[in-house]
Amino acid sequence: MSHKLYNLCLFIALIVLLALSPLVKNFGKTGRNTKILDRDYSRLGKTEIITKIDQDFPLPQSLKFTYENRRFGLNLNKISVKINTTQIASDLLFRRLNRGIIHYITAYLAPKNFPLTFDLDESILRQQIQLIGDQVNRPFIPTEMFIDKFDKIQIKPGEIGKQLDAKALEITILNNLNYYQVTSPIALPVVDLGDLPSKEQIALGAKEAQNLIGKSIVLTGADQNIIINDEILISWYDFDKTYKSTKINEYVISLADSLKKDPVDAVFQFENGKVLEFKPSKKGYSLDSKQLILLLTRHLPGLISNPDKSTNIDLPLIFTEPKTVNSQVNDLGIKELLGKGTSSFKTSASYRNVNVARGSAIVNRVLVAPGDTFSFTRSLGEVISENGFGKAYIIKEGKTVLDVGGGICQVSTTLFRAILNAGLDIIERHAHAYRVGYYEEDMPPGYDATVFSPRPDLQFINDTGHHVLIQSIYDGVNKSLTYEIYGTSDGRQVEISNYRKWGSTPPPPDIYNDDPTLAAGKIVQDEHKVGGLKTAFDWKVTRNGEIIHQQTFSSSYRAWPAVYRRGTGQ
Repeated sequence: MSHKLYNLCLFIALIVLLALSPLVKNFGKTGRNTKILDRDYSRLGKTEIITKIDQDFPLPQSLKFTYENRRFGLNLNKISVKINTTQIASDLLFRRLNRGIIHYITAYLAPKNFPLTFDLDESILRQQIQLIGDQVNRPFIPTEMFIDKFDKIQIKPGEIGKQLDAKALEITILNNLNYYQVTSPIALPVVDLGDLPSKEQIALGAKEAQNLIGKSIVLTGADQNIIINDEILISWYDFDKTYKSTKINEYVISLADSLKKDPVDAVFQFENGKVLEFKPSKKGYSLDSKQLILLLTRHLPGLISNPDKSTNIDLPLIFTEPKTVNSQVNDLGIKELLGKGTSSFKTSASYRNVNVARGSAIVNRVLVAPGDTFSFTRSLGEVISENGFGKAYIIKEGKTVLDVGGGICQVSTTLFRAILNAGLDIIERHAHAYRVGYYEEDMPPGYDATVFSPRPDLQFINDTGHHVLIQSIYDGVNKSLTYEIYGTSDGRQVEISNYRKWGSTPPPPDIYNDDPTLAAGKIVQDEHKVGGLKTAFDWKVTRNGEIIHQQTFSSSYRAWPAVYRRGTGQ
């Protein structure tokens, strides 16, 4: 190497050493122009950095928030807030020689301005934000229409809802901590929920909704009719001439829950000539909610201009077949429902209801073979206290008397109605001596059948060519009784027509009967006064156009006084 070149290399080395001397001298300290939030942290070691951070950035006890002239606080101790001085010191010192000397030198010489770094419990922070939200949030209450007692549309004003933007507040809190903005109150980020109609929209909507008063939608199916009345329709109507889809969806979802029925498998247990258990198979069904929403959406817009008061929609149902049907569980021909009869006895006394329940339990699951004659009194057996019957008032020899078995005629009356509807060959039926209110709760007078062992009786001949099964359903809660007759249909059709009544006469004076089971002076009314009346209706059963049974069932009721029990006991 020449002397000149040697001197040049020596000079360059000297320059480099002079340039690196501050770096070497301050190794393990921060570089020049190193700052934390504009505070100078140049040429400081780790311990010095941590001490200075504690001095420069003392934390307040809480952060403050404001909203609508209200103030809220967040205790920083609750969320375990601490400045991570160790992490900050590490970031400031640039100890990254593993990335190369050039990177180290560049980082040392470049100016830096660092934010703070915090540790905190984020889950508790979110809980505290939720608590603040609970104090701020308000539900959106839409403006609604309703019908007043004068059949006029009235308006219930709504309110705009308020909702704390929890995520935005969390980000704001973290940013304010990082940049030490901890003294000034933070405005809570609260957003509005919902929209309210203008005065013009309210006026127009009320005018349009007035045309919905008195109108309804009738949903038909599932053994019932469901009426969507004008109150519901008006609550659905919106102020932009549409209907609120959310309310319609809520209604349909609720309806679907109440309508759903699981399929019922047939059960038939038959031993020693007696039916021990019978359950007819029934299809299950559920509401096709999407289809009903489409149907409602299709019909609703035209209701306001539609002159008809009622719009019918068939319920869209999805049926589910039972695993076992009637024809699979027996070989006696008990396949399908031939006829059903019902009666209500809501005004009946509890002691009478005991006999209704007992009598319907005995005359139940009765098989009648082809060609056999069914006798109600024979099937019922002895009506005595030993068989579970209690005392109640009955009509006996034209008089109302307290005797065992009062209420049995509720059973025979209900079965008579089922036999009528099944079209079986009725060979004996007798009306009561006077009208009984229990039998007129759900039917006009003339559809009753009185029995008393051994006569009068209720009888029919099974002329279907297959066995028939008589089954009772007693409902003590709703005070109703149902009889169902099952068998194999031969195609017969029943027609009940030409109901008439005449010969009305006023009731005689009231009757009081002494009752030692009541305290002296206590009065209990068992029968209401009723006038005399004559009724008749025509009953015709046809098969393939041929009449196989035809009768006129006539009833002649005497006028009857109100009957009271007068206590004579202690």
